[in-house]
Amino acid sequence: MNNVSQQVYDILKSELSEATARSILAIRCKAAGKNPDALTSNDVKDIEPKILAGVLLFGGEDKAKAIKEKLRKLH
Repeated sequence: MNNVSQQVYDILKSELSEATARSILAIRCKAAGKNPDALTSNDVKDIEPKILAGVLLFGGEDKAKAIKEKLRKLH
């Protein structure tokens, strides 16, 4: 994982379990055609809605809002 990927993972893990964070990152990156191990800040901007959809599904609205605020600081 590069620095940006690790930051996204850490943000997800702060609100979700490790397994859920890892799964959301991998699945949402793949759906967007991005390599989860080589994300850039522009990639985060592009896949943020997809990530948040996964967070909303598995963590609920409050966790999605918290993660959204943290992800916004990366781009």
